[in-house]
Amino acid sequence: MKPYNLISVIDGSCALEQSGLNANGKFRILKSHEINTLQSFCNAMKNKGCGFRQFDGFFVGYSIEQIGKEFDLLRFGNEYILNIELKSELSGKVEEKVHKQMAMNYHYLKFLGMPIIIFTYVENDGFYQYDIEDDSITKISADAAAKILIYQTVDYSANPDLLFVPSNYLISPFNSTDKFINNEYFLTPGQRNAKNEILDEMSKHPFMFSCISANAGTGKTLLLYDVAKELMRAGKRVLIIHCGKLNEGHERLNGKYHWNIISIGTVNSWVAIFALAGCDCIFVDEAQRIREGQLCEITKKAVENKIPVIFSYDVKQFLRDGETRNISDYLEKNYHEAFSSTKNLKNKIRTNKSMASFITNLMNIGRSHDNLNYDCVSIEFIERGYDIKSYIDLLRANGWRSITYTTSKIDEEKDPYINLIDISDKNAHDVIGQEFSKVVFVMDENFWYDENGSLKARESYYSALGMLYQIVTRVVNELKIIVTRNPELYYKLLEIKSMGD
Repeated sequence: MKPYNLISVIDGSCALEQSGLNANGKFRILKSHEINTLQSFCNAMKNKGCGFRQFDGFFVGYSIEQIGKEFDLLRFGNEYILNIELKSELSGKVEEKVHKQMAMNYHYLKFLGMPIIIFTYVENDGFYQYDIEDDSITKISADAAAKILIYQTVDYSANPDLLFVPSNYLISPFNSTDKFINNEYFLTPGQRNAKNEILDEMSKHPFMFSCISANAGTGKTLLLYDVAKELMRAGKRVLIIHCGKLNEGHERLNGKYHWNIISIGTVNSWVAIFALAGCDCIFVDEAQRIREGQLCEITKKAVENKIPVIFSYDVKQFLRDGETRNISDYLEKNYHEAFSSTKNLKNKIRTNKSMASFITNLMNIGRSHDNLNYDCVSIEFIERGYDIKSYIDLLRANGWRSITYTTSKIDEEKDPYINLIDISDKNAHDVIGQEFSKVVFVMDENFWYDENGSLKARESYYSALGMLYQIVTRVVNELKIIVTRNPELYYKLLEIKSMGD
Protein backbone atom coordinates (compact mmCIF):
# COMPACT_ATOMS: atom_id res chain seq x y z
CA MET A 1 0.00 0.00 0.00
CA LYS A 2 1.26 3.46 -0.91
CA PRO A 3 0.54 6.80 0.78
CA TYR A 4 -1.89 9.27 -0.79
CA ASN A 5 -2.51 12.99 -0.88
CA LEU A 6 -5.91 13.58 0.71
CA ILE A 7 -6.90 16.15 -1.90
CA SER A 8 -6.19 13.54 -4.57
CA VAL A 9 -8.35 11.02 -2.75
CA ILE A 10 -11.27 13.45 -2.67
CA ASP A 11 -10.86 14.61 -6.28
CA GLY A 12 -10.41 11.04 -7.52
CA SER A 13 -13.61 9.96 -5.82
CA CYS A 14 -15.51 12.85 -7.38
CA ALA A 15 -14.09 11.98 -10.80
CA LEU A 16 -15.27 8.40 -10.52
CA GLU A 17 -18.71 9.63 -9.50
CA GLN A 18 -18.87 11.96 -12.49
CA SER A 19 -17.76 9.20 -14.87
CA GLY A 20 -21.11 7.50 -14.49
CA LEU A 21 -19.36 4.14 -14.29
CA ASN A 22 -19.92 1.66 -11.46
CA ALA A 23 -16.70 2.15 -9.51
CA ASN A 24 -17.97 1.29 -6.04
CA GLY A 25 -15.80 -1.36 -4.40
CA LYS A 26 -13.41 -1.46 -7.35
CA PHE A 27 -11.37 1.74 -7.45
CA ARG A 28 -12.77 3.76 -4.56
CA ILE A 29 -10.50 4.07 -1.53
CA LEU A 30 -13.31 5.32 0.72
CA LYS A 31 -17.10 5.10 0.67
CA SER A 32 -19.20 8.14 -0.25
CA HIS A 33 -20.06 9.14 3.32
CA GLU A 34 -16.41 8.73 4.34
CA ILE A 35 -15.36 11.01 1.47
CA ASN A 36 -17.83 13.62 2.68
CA THR A 37 -16.33 13.52 6.18
CA LEU A 38 -12.80 13.68 4.76
CA GLN A 39 -13.84 16.70 2.65
CA SER A 40 -15.22 18.40 5.76
CA PHE A 41 -11.97 17.69 7.64
CA CYS A 42 -9.77 19.03 4.84
CA ASN A 43 -11.88 22.18 4.53
CA ALA A 44 -11.48 22.78 8.28
CA MET A 45 -7.72 22.39 7.97
CA LYS A 46 -7.52 24.65 4.88
CA ASN A 47 -9.26 27.38 6.85
CA LYS A 48 -6.42 27.14 9.39
CA GLY A 49 -3.55 27.47 6.93
CA CYS A 50 -2.97 23.91 5.65
CA GLY A 51 -1.99 23.66 2.00
CA PHE A 52 -1.54 20.81 -0.46
CA ARG A 53 1.71 19.71 1.20
CA GLN A 54 0.08 19.23 4.59
CA PHE A 55 -2.36 16.71 3.11
CA ASP A 56 0.34 14.53 1.57
CA GLY A 57 1.84 11.22 2.69
CA PHE A 58 -1.23 9.65 4.35
CA PHE A 59 -2.04 5.96 4.37
CA VAL A 60 -5.82 5.88 3.96
CA GLY A 61 -7.82 3.01 5.48
CA TYR A 62 -4.65 1.08 6.32
CA SER A 63 -5.26 -2.37 7.86
CA ILE A 64 -2.64 -4.41 9.75
CA GLU A 65 -2.06 -7.70 7.96
CA GLN A 66 -3.64 -10.77 9.64
CA ILE A 67 -5.11 -8.68 12.46
CA GLY A 68 -7.69 -6.66 10.57
CA LYS A 69 -7.12 -3.52 12.66
CA GLU A 70 -7.82 -0.47 10.48
CA PHE A 71 -6.78 3.17 10.79
CA ASP A 72 -8.63 5.92 8.90
CA LEU A 73 -5.60 8.14 8.33
CA LEU A 74 -2.03 7.23 9.25
CA ARG A 75 1.13 9.21 8.53
CA PHE A 76 4.72 8.57 9.55
CA GLY A 77 7.04 11.47 10.27
CA ASN A 78 10.46 12.24 11.68
CA GLU A 79 8.93 13.77 14.81
CA TYR A 80 5.93 11.52 15.47
CA ILE A 81 3.41 9.09 14.03
CA LEU A 82 0.09 10.79 13.31
CA ASN A 83 -3.21 8.92 13.41
CA ILE A 84 -6.43 10.75 12.57
CA GLU A 85 -9.84 9.12 12.88
CA LEU A 86 -12.79 10.58 10.99
CA LYS A 87 -16.37 10.42 12.23
CA SER A 88 -19.58 11.68 10.72
CA GLU A 89 -21.95 13.25 13.21
CA LEU A 90 -22.23 10.99 16.28
CA SER A 91 -25.13 10.62 18.66
CA GLY A 92 -25.22 9.45 22.26
CA LYS A 93 -22.02 9.13 24.26
CA VAL A 94 -19.70 10.75 21.73
CA GLU A 95 -16.66 11.12 23.99
CA GLU A 96 -16.93 7.55 25.25
CA LYS A 97 -16.98 6.16 21.68
CA VAL A 98 -14.11 8.40 20.56
CA HIS A 99 -11.99 7.58 23.62
CA LYS A 100 -12.43 3.82 23.23
CA GLN A 101 -11.25 3.86 19.63
CA MET A 102 -8.25 6.12 20.23
CA ALA A 103 -7.13 4.04 23.22
CA MET A 104 -7.30 0.94 21.05
CA ASN A 105 -5.34 2.66 18.28
CA TYR A 106 -2.64 3.66 20.76
CA HIS A 107 -2.28 0.04 21.85
CA TYR A 108 -1.41 -0.95 18.28
CA LEU A 109 0.82 2.04 17.54
CA LYS A 110 2.90 1.97 20.72
CA PHE A 111 4.80 -1.12 19.57
CA LEU A 112 6.45 0.99 16.85
CA GLY A 113 8.53 2.74 19.52
CA MET A 114 7.98 6.32 18.28
CA PRO A 115 6.16 9.36 19.68
CA ILE A 116 2.48 9.19 18.77
CA ILE A 117 -0.23 11.79 18.27
CA ILE A 118 -3.81 10.62 17.86
CA PHE A 119 -6.82 12.82 17.30
CA THR A 120 -10.36 12.35 16.02
CA TYR A 121 -12.38 14.70 13.86
CA VAL A 122 -16.13 14.48 14.47
CA GLU A 123 -18.10 16.28 11.80
CA ASN A 124 -20.20 19.14 13.23
CA ASP A 125 -18.60 18.63 16.65
CA GLY A 126 -14.86 19.25 16.35
CA PHE A 127 -11.55 17.70 17.34
CA TYR A 128 -10.61 15.37 20.21
CA GLN A 129 -7.01 14.48 21.08
CA TYR A 130 -5.89 11.41 23.00
CA ASP A 131 -3.76 11.97 26.12
CA ILE A 132 -1.39 9.03 26.27
CA GLU A 133 -0.20 9.69 29.81
CA ASP A 134 -3.66 9.90 31.39
CA ASP A 135 -5.54 7.62 28.98
CA SER A 136 -8.06 10.39 28.48
CA ILE A 137 -9.28 12.69 25.73
CA THR A 138 -9.55 16.47 25.51
CA LYS A 139 -11.29 18.68 22.99
CA ILE A 140 -8.84 20.76 20.97
CA SER A 141 -9.25 23.63 18.55
CA ALA A 142 -9.01 23.38 14.78
CA ASP A 143 -5.90 25.59 15.05
CA ALA A 144 -4.20 23.02 17.31
CA ALA A 145 -5.12 20.19 14.92
CA ALA A 146 -3.76 22.12 11.94
CA LYS A 147 -0.46 22.77 13.71
CA ILE A 148 -0.02 19.01 14.23
CA LEU A 149 -0.27 18.51 10.46
CA ILE A 150 1.96 21.49 9.66
CA TYR A 151 4.78 20.64 12.09
CA GLN A 152 5.17 17.02 11.00
CA THR A 153 7.96 16.23 8.52
CA VAL A 154 6.69 13.30 6.47
CA ASP A 155 8.85 10.17 6.28
CA TYR A 156 8.08 8.88 2.80
CA SER A 157 10.34 5.84 3.26
CA ALA A 158 8.13 4.33 5.98
CA ASN A 159 6.46 1.05 5.06
CA PRO A 160 3.74 0.08 7.56
CA ASP A 161 3.68 -3.50 6.23
CA LEU A 162 7.23 -3.85 7.57
CA LEU A 163 6.72 -1.78 10.72
CA PHE A 164 3.66 -3.57 12.05
CA VAL A 165 4.48 -7.08 13.32
CA PRO A 166 1.24 -9.03 13.83
CA SER A 167 2.76 -11.19 16.58
CA ASN A 168 3.08 -8.08 18.80
CA TYR A 169 -0.69 -8.01 19.13
CA LEU A 170 -1.36 -11.71 19.59
CA ILE A 171 -1.21 -13.18 23.06
CA SER A 172 -1.74 -16.59 24.59
CA PRO A 173 -3.76 -17.05 27.80
CA PHE A 174 -0.96 -19.40 28.88
CA ASN A 175 2.22 -17.60 27.81
CA SER A 176 0.93 -14.06 28.53
CA THR A 177 -1.44 -14.82 31.39
CA ASP A 178 -1.33 -11.42 33.12
CA LYS A 179 -1.90 -9.57 29.84
CA PHE A 180 -4.84 -11.86 29.13
CA ILE A 181 -6.42 -11.23 32.52
CA ASN A 182 -5.84 -7.47 32.21
CA ASN A 183 -7.45 -7.38 28.74
CA GLU A 184 -4.26 -6.22 27.05
CA TYR A 185 -5.28 -7.75 23.72
CA PHE A 186 -7.91 -7.41 21.03
CA LEU A 187 -9.82 -10.02 19.09
CA THR A 188 -9.78 -10.07 15.31
CA PRO A 189 -13.05 -9.34 13.50
CA GLY A 190 -13.52 -13.08 12.94
CA GLN A 191 -12.99 -13.83 16.62
CA ARG A 192 -15.31 -11.01 17.71
CA ASN A 193 -18.07 -12.21 15.39
CA ALA A 194 -17.78 -15.78 16.66
CA LYS A 195 -17.77 -14.57 20.28
CA ASN A 196 -20.87 -12.44 19.80
CA GLU A 197 -22.69 -15.29 18.08
CA ILE A 198 -21.83 -17.74 20.87
CA LEU A 199 -22.95 -15.36 23.63
CA ASP A 200 -26.14 -14.53 21.73
CA GLU A 201 -26.91 -18.22 21.25
CA MET A 202 -26.29 -18.92 24.92
CA SER A 203 -28.74 -16.19 25.90
CA LYS A 204 -31.41 -17.79 23.71
CA HIS A 205 -30.62 -21.43 24.48
CA PRO A 206 -29.77 -22.07 28.16
CA PHE A 207 -28.73 -25.59 27.15
CA MET A 208 -26.72 -25.94 23.94
CA PHE A 209 -23.58 -27.31 22.35
CA SER A 210 -21.23 -24.97 20.52
CA CYS A 211 -18.09 -25.83 18.58
CA ILE A 212 -15.12 -23.68 17.57
CA SER A 213 -13.42 -25.58 14.75
CA ALA A 214 -10.21 -24.08 13.38
CA ASN A 215 -6.69 -24.83 12.25
CA ALA A 216 -3.59 -24.06 14.30
CA GLY A 217 -2.72 -20.38 14.56
CA THR A 218 -6.23 -19.01 14.08
CA GLY A 219 -6.73 -17.97 17.72
CA LYS A 220 -9.35 -20.53 18.75
CA THR A 221 -7.91 -21.02 22.26
CA LEU A 222 -7.77 -17.27 22.93
CA LEU A 223 -11.38 -17.01 21.74
CA LEU A 224 -12.47 -19.89 23.98
CA TYR A 225 -10.79 -18.41 27.06
CA ASP A 226 -12.05 -14.92 26.25
CA VAL A 227 -15.64 -16.16 26.15
CA ALA A 228 -15.06 -18.04 29.41
CA LYS A 229 -13.69 -14.88 31.03
CA GLU A 230 -16.71 -12.89 29.83
CA LEU A 231 -19.10 -15.39 31.41
CA MET A 232 -17.12 -15.50 34.66
CA ARG A 233 -17.38 -11.72 34.93
CA ALA A 234 -21.13 -12.10 34.52
CA GLY A 235 -21.14 -14.35 37.59
CA LYS A 236 -21.24 -17.71 35.83
CA ARG A 237 -19.44 -20.74 37.29
CA VAL A 238 -17.20 -21.93 34.48
CA LEU A 239 -15.36 -25.25 34.23
CA ILE A 240 -12.62 -25.60 31.61
CA ILE A 241 -11.44 -29.07 30.64
CA HIS A 242 -8.07 -29.17 28.86
CA CYS A 243 -7.46 -32.29 26.77
CA GLY A 244 -3.85 -32.70 27.76
CA LYS A 245 -1.48 -31.93 30.61
CA LEU A 246 -1.98 -28.61 32.38
CA ASN A 247 0.82 -26.15 31.63
CA GLU A 248 2.25 -23.32 33.74
CA GLY A 249 -0.33 -20.90 32.32
CA HIS A 250 -3.18 -23.16 33.42
CA GLU A 251 -1.69 -23.43 36.89
CA ARG A 252 -1.29 -19.63 37.07
CA LEU A 253 -4.90 -19.07 36.05
CA ASN A 254 -6.02 -21.60 38.67
CA GLY A 255 -3.74 -20.41 41.47
CA LYS A 256 -3.47 -16.64 41.08
CA TYR A 257 -6.79 -15.88 39.41
CA HIS A 258 -8.94 -18.69 40.84
CA TRP A 259 -10.08 -20.22 37.58
CA ASN A 260 -11.42 -23.78 37.48
CA ILE A 261 -9.33 -25.66 34.89
CA ILE A 262 -8.85 -29.43 35.04
CA SER A 263 -7.04 -31.94 32.86
CA ILE A 264 -9.07 -34.39 30.80
CA GLY A 265 -7.28 -37.18 32.67
CA THR A 266 -9.33 -36.42 35.80
CA VAL A 267 -12.76 -36.49 34.14
CA ASN A 268 -13.47 -40.00 35.37
CA SER A 269 -12.70 -39.08 38.96
CA TRP A 270 -15.34 -38.21 41.54
CA VAL A 271 -13.85 -34.74 41.89
CA ALA A 272 -14.36 -34.01 38.21
CA ILE A 273 -17.89 -35.40 38.19
CA PHE A 274 -18.75 -33.15 41.12
CA ALA A 275 -17.25 -30.19 39.29
CA LEU A 276 -19.32 -30.96 36.21
CA ALA A 277 -22.49 -31.07 38.23
CA GLY A 278 -21.72 -27.80 40.04
CA CYS A 279 -20.93 -25.49 37.14
CA ASP A 280 -23.03 -23.27 34.87
CA CYS A 281 -21.12 -23.97 31.67
CA ILE A 282 -18.33 -26.22 30.43
CA PHE A 283 -15.51 -25.39 28.03
CA VAL A 284 -13.45 -28.16 26.44
CA ASP A 285 -10.16 -27.13 24.79
CA GLU A 286 -8.15 -29.27 22.33
CA ALA A 287 -11.27 -31.43 22.14
CA GLN A 288 -10.05 -33.35 19.08
CA ARG A 289 -7.92 -35.40 21.49
CA ILE A 290 -10.77 -36.43 23.79
CA ARG A 291 -11.54 -40.13 24.07
CA GLU A 292 -15.03 -41.28 23.23
CA GLY A 293 -15.70 -42.47 26.79
CA GLN A 294 -14.66 -39.10 28.19
CA LEU A 295 -16.74 -37.24 25.62
CA CYS A 296 -19.73 -39.43 26.41
CA GLU A 297 -19.32 -38.76 30.15
CA ILE A 298 -19.12 -34.97 29.67
CA THR A 299 -22.04 -34.70 27.25
CA LYS A 300 -24.15 -37.05 29.36
CA LYS A 301 -23.56 -34.97 32.49
CA ALA A 302 -24.25 -31.79 30.51
CA VAL A 303 -27.59 -33.14 29.26
CA GLU A 304 -28.61 -34.32 32.73
CA ASN A 305 -27.88 -30.92 34.30
CA LYS A 306 -28.78 -28.75 31.28
CA ILE A 307 -25.27 -27.27 31.18
CA PRO A 308 -24.13 -25.61 27.92
CA VAL A 309 -20.85 -26.93 26.52
CA ILE A 310 -18.41 -25.19 24.19
CA PHE A 311 -15.78 -27.28 22.41
CA SER A 312 -12.65 -25.95 20.73
CA TYR A 313 -10.70 -28.25 18.42
CA ASP A 314 -8.53 -28.72 15.34
CA VAL A 315 -8.96 -32.04 13.55
CA LYS A 316 -5.46 -31.67 12.05
CA GLN A 317 -3.83 -31.65 15.50
CA PHE A 318 -3.21 -35.16 16.79
CA LEU A 319 -0.40 -36.89 18.64
CA ARG A 320 -1.44 -40.47 18.05
CA ASP A 321 -2.88 -42.10 14.94
CA GLY A 322 -6.66 -42.33 15.19
CA GLU A 323 -6.75 -39.87 18.07
CA THR A 324 -8.39 -36.91 16.32
CA ARG A 325 -12.14 -36.45 16.66
CA ASN A 326 -14.64 -34.17 14.92
CA ILE A 327 -16.94 -33.06 17.73
CA SER A 328 -19.56 -31.59 15.39
CA ASP A 329 -20.08 -34.99 13.76
CA TYR A 330 -20.36 -36.68 17.16
CA LEU A 331 -22.97 -34.20 18.39
CA GLU A 332 -25.00 -34.44 15.20
CA LYS A 333 -25.05 -38.22 15.51
CA ASN A 334 -25.80 -38.51 19.22
CA TYR A 335 -27.58 -35.27 20.19
CA HIS A 336 -29.29 -34.08 17.02
CA GLU A 337 -32.31 -32.94 19.04
CA ALA A 338 -30.23 -30.43 21.03
CA PHE A 339 -29.36 -26.99 19.69
CA SER A 340 -25.78 -26.91 18.44
CA SER A 341 -23.68 -24.64 16.24
CA THR A 342 -20.16 -24.59 14.80
CA LYS A 343 -17.96 -21.53 14.35
CA ASN A 344 -15.06 -21.74 11.91
CA LEU A 345 -12.01 -19.50 12.21
CA LYS A 346 -10.17 -19.46 8.90
CA ASN A 347 -7.50 -16.78 8.91
CA LYS A 348 -4.20 -17.63 10.58
CA ILE A 349 -3.11 -14.88 12.94
CA ARG A 350 -0.33 -16.46 15.00
CA THR A 351 1.90 -17.49 12.11
CA ASN A 352 2.66 -15.13 9.25
CA LYS A 353 1.89 -16.09 5.67
CA SER A 354 5.48 -17.09 4.93
CA MET A 355 5.64 -19.40 7.94
CA ALA A 356 2.27 -20.94 7.12
CA SER A 357 3.40 -21.54 3.54
CA PHE A 358 6.64 -23.17 4.67
CA ILE A 359 4.87 -25.47 7.14
CA THR A 360 2.48 -26.58 4.38
CA ASN A 361 5.40 -27.40 2.07
CA LEU A 362 7.29 -29.05 4.92
CA MET A 363 4.48 -31.57 5.30
CA ASN A 364 3.96 -31.96 1.55
CA ILE A 365 6.41 -30.42 -0.92
CA GLY A 366 4.67 -28.18 -3.43
CA ARG A 367 1.31 -28.16 -1.65
CA SER A 368 1.58 -24.41 -1.02
CA HIS A 369 1.97 -22.25 -4.10
CA ASP A 370 2.40 -19.12 -1.99
CA ASN A 371 6.16 -19.50 -2.05
CA LEU A 372 6.86 -16.37 -0.07
CA ASN A 373 10.12 -15.29 1.51
CA TYR A 374 11.20 -18.01 3.96
CA ASP A 375 13.75 -15.91 5.88
CA CYS A 376 11.81 -16.77 9.05
CA VAL A 377 13.06 -20.38 8.70
CA SER A 378 16.61 -21.69 9.04
CA ILE A 379 17.83 -25.21 8.23
CA GLU A 380 21.05 -26.49 9.81
CA PHE A 381 22.92 -29.80 9.86
CA ILE A 382 24.82 -31.12 12.90
CA GLU A 383 26.16 -34.66 12.94
CA ARG A 384 26.99 -35.38 16.58
CA GLY A 385 24.40 -35.55 19.34
CA TYR A 386 26.50 -33.77 21.96
CA ASP A 387 27.05 -30.86 19.53
CA ILE A 388 23.29 -30.64 18.99
CA LYS A 389 22.72 -30.53 22.75
CA SER A 390 25.33 -27.77 23.19
CA TYR A 391 23.87 -25.76 20.33
CA ILE A 392 20.30 -26.04 21.63
CA ASP A 393 21.45 -25.00 25.12
CA LEU A 394 22.96 -21.90 23.50
CA LEU A 395 19.77 -21.19 21.56
CA ARG A 396 17.62 -21.58 24.67
CA ALA A 397 19.78 -19.01 26.45
CA ASN A 398 18.92 -16.64 23.61
CA GLY A 399 15.16 -17.00 23.80
CA TRP A 400 14.53 -20.09 21.69
CA ARG A 401 12.08 -22.77 22.82
CA SER A 402 13.28 -26.29 22.01
CA ILE A 403 10.61 -28.97 21.65
CA THR A 404 11.14 -32.67 21.10
CA TYR A 405 9.07 -35.79 20.53
CA THR A 406 7.14 -37.72 23.18
CA THR A 407 8.30 -41.31 23.61
CA SER A 408 6.32 -44.29 24.74
CA LYS A 409 6.32 -45.00 28.47
CA ILE A 410 5.46 -48.62 27.81
CA ASP A 411 8.66 -49.63 26.01
CA GLU A 412 10.68 -46.43 25.90
CA GLU A 413 14.03 -48.02 25.09
CA LYS A 414 12.68 -49.36 21.79
CA ASP A 415 11.07 -46.07 20.77
CA PRO A 416 12.80 -44.84 17.56
CA TYR A 417 12.88 -41.28 18.90
CA ILE A 418 14.58 -42.13 22.20
CA ASN A 419 17.84 -40.48 21.06
CA LEU A 420 16.10 -37.11 20.72
CA ILE A 421 14.37 -36.82 24.08
CA ASP A 422 17.38 -35.32 25.89
CA ILE A 423 17.57 -32.24 23.67
CA SER A 424 14.69 -30.55 25.47
CA ASP A 425 12.75 -30.60 28.71
CA LYS A 426 9.53 -29.99 26.74
CA ASN A 427 7.91 -32.48 24.39
CA ALA A 428 4.98 -32.21 21.97
CA HIS A 429 2.46 -33.09 24.70
CA ASP A 430 3.80 -30.40 27.05
CA VAL A 431 3.17 -27.50 24.66
CA ILE A 432 -0.38 -28.21 23.47
CA GLY A 433 -2.20 -24.91 23.00
CA GLN A 434 0.87 -22.77 23.68
CA GLU A 435 2.85 -20.45 21.41
CA PHE A 436 6.48 -19.33 21.32
CA SER A 437 8.31 -16.63 19.41
CA LYS A 438 11.20 -18.87 18.31
CA VAL A 439 11.06 -22.67 18.08
CA VAL A 440 13.87 -25.15 17.36
CA PHE A 441 13.55 -28.92 16.89
CA VAL A 442 15.49 -31.83 15.41
CA MET A 443 14.78 -34.23 12.53
CA ASP A 444 16.88 -37.37 12.07
CA GLU A 445 16.98 -40.55 10.00
CA ASN A 446 13.44 -41.41 11.09
CA PHE A 447 12.05 -38.88 8.59
CA TRP A 448 12.03 -38.93 4.78
CA TYR A 449 10.01 -37.81 1.75
CA ASP A 450 8.27 -40.26 -0.57
CA GLU A 451 8.15 -39.98 -4.37
CA ASN A 452 5.09 -37.69 -4.13
CA GLY A 453 6.85 -35.23 -1.84
CA SER A 454 4.90 -36.23 1.28
CA LEU A 455 6.81 -36.25 4.56
CA LYS A 456 6.96 -39.71 6.12
CA ALA A 457 8.16 -40.90 9.51
CA ARG A 458 9.00 -44.15 11.22
CA GLU A 459 6.17 -45.53 13.30
CA SER A 460 6.18 -45.17 17.07
CA TYR A 461 3.61 -45.26 19.87
CA TYR A 462 2.73 -41.63 19.16
CA SER A 463 2.44 -40.30 15.62
CA ALA A 464 5.77 -38.67 14.74
CA LEU A 465 4.12 -36.62 11.99
CA GLY A 466 1.38 -35.55 14.40
CA MET A 467 3.99 -34.50 16.96
CA LEU A 468 6.06 -32.68 14.35
CA TYR A 469 2.98 -30.76 13.19
CA GLN A 470 2.20 -29.90 16.80
CA ILE A 471 5.76 -28.58 17.25
CA VAL A 472 5.93 -26.41 14.13
CA THR A 473 2.50 -24.89 14.68
CA ARG A 474 3.60 -23.52 18.08
CA VAL A 475 5.88 -20.97 16.39
CA VAL A 476 5.13 -17.27 15.97
CA ASN A 477 8.21 -15.63 14.42
CA GLU A 478 11.19 -17.92 13.77
CA LEU A 479 11.60 -21.64 13.14
CA LYS A 480 14.90 -23.53 13.15
CA ILE A 481 15.21 -27.14 12.03
CA ILE A 482 18.36 -29.05 12.94
CA VAL A 483 18.93 -32.14 10.81
CA THR A 484 21.20 -34.93 11.99
CA ARG A 485 22.41 -38.18 10.40
CA ASN A 486 20.23 -37.65 7.32
CA PRO A 487 21.95 -35.78 4.43
CA GLU A 488 19.11 -36.57 1.99
CA LEU A 489 16.51 -34.97 4.28
CA TYR A 490 18.81 -31.96 4.78
CA TYR A 491 18.98 -31.48 1.01
CA LYS A 492 15.19 -31.74 0.67
CA LEU A 493 14.59 -29.17 3.41
CA LEU A 494 17.06 -26.78 1.79
CA GLU A 495 15.14 -27.24 -1.46
CA ILE A 496 11.89 -26.31 0.30
CA LYS A 497 13.48 -23.25 1.85
CA SER A 498 14.84 -22.18 -1.55
CA MET A 499 11.28 -22.18 -2.91
CA GLY A 500 10.81 -18.93 -1.03
CA ASP A 501 13.85 -17.22 -2.56
